[in-house]
Amino acid sequence: DDWGLSTAMGASSFKACVSREGEDTCWARVRGSNHDDEERRVEDERNNVLDFMDDGDDSGVARRRLTRFFTIEQIDDLDNFKHQLEDSNKKAPRANTLIGGGYGPWGIKEQKGGDANSWDDVRGEDYQVRGASYLDDKKKVTSAPRIGELLVVDLFQSPTDIANVAACVGAKTIQRLRRDGEQRRLVVLNFRLSPLQLIAVWAIPSNIQADTATCPAERLFSKFFHDMSDEERTKRLKIIPKILQGPWPVKKLVGQNCPAILGKGIPIFYFSADNVLEISVSIAASSAAQRISKIMMRAGSALDLELVLLLEGWDEEELPEGIMGGLRIAHAELTTVRWIDPNESELDNNRPAGLPTE
Repeated sequence: DDWGLSTAMGASSFKACVSREGEDTCWARVRGSNHDDEERRVEDERNNVLDFMDDGDDSGVARRRLTRFFTIEQIDDLDNFKHQLEDSNKKAPRANTLIGGGYGPWGIKEQKGGDANSWDDVRGEDYQVRGASYLDDKKKVTSAPRIGELLVVDLFQSPTDIANVAACVGAKTIQRLRRDGEQRRLVVLNFRLSPLQLIAVWAIPSNIQADTATCPAERLFSKFFHDMSDEERTKRLKIIPKILQGPWPVKKLVGQNCPAILGKGIPIFYFSADNVLEISVSIAASSAAQRISKIMMRAGSALDLELVLLLEGWDEEELPEGIMGGLRIAHAELTTVRWIDPNESELDNNRPAGLPTE
């Protein structure tokens, strides 16, 4: 049995759901034929955890509701986790750019890797995807190496929700890469949880085109990048979360290592210009998604997680699937992220040495 995400971000609309063909169970563990009952039970369980985490009342009412789902020991763990989050809820220092340093590795290509307050690429081979004969036997296989190379992960706060970060002069996430000579096609994932935004950027090899791609996953990706309608993109785009280290309440909320349709119940917008395709995910549009995402962010320093993107194959010509790209974030310290004004440009003459120059 697989645990899956609800809709977006490994935490999208966060309603229990089962995706097409009954394969990718979202936020539910399905047993036998009692799908609806099991989904309702899992959703009730998750909502009670969220209510408990949000509840400022110490009367014990929310705690007693949890006894239906968890042991006393597990409820004690939840209570301890809740208080840890409250103690760590610190606001980051305000700054408009990376000037002066001290804002961690976010947005700086050269600072890839590390074990703490860090970001890194992932291996596609560590994930299971639909195999070539999946439509007949429902079997999954090990993915081929990921298509896209992770160039940078950016994490910042902004007083304004930035829907199209690739064009944002205040963030300069893409502009720095282009200034450094990066000319390949780019895929940008923009998770928007105002005031926090998480950005990942992948470069796509030049040989992956619809007429020259060597495998079904590459051909499907080329169609996704160039020709696919936004509606079809949203129906096909999946994520797989994997929490390598972290509190079990977060694992319970997010699910573990199971595919989910990213845009099921949460808005996704696409911006395409200058060889850049941006996938803009409005996490804040779903109250449930926002609640879970905020818990994840507040627990950031305790989390070591991976997230991969892939496209769902619907027929034999589109199988086996393959990982499009992924990222790892290890024990992020949100006190190191910068604040930006999306309408202000960076002062290039005072930029940190780790960033490329003109």
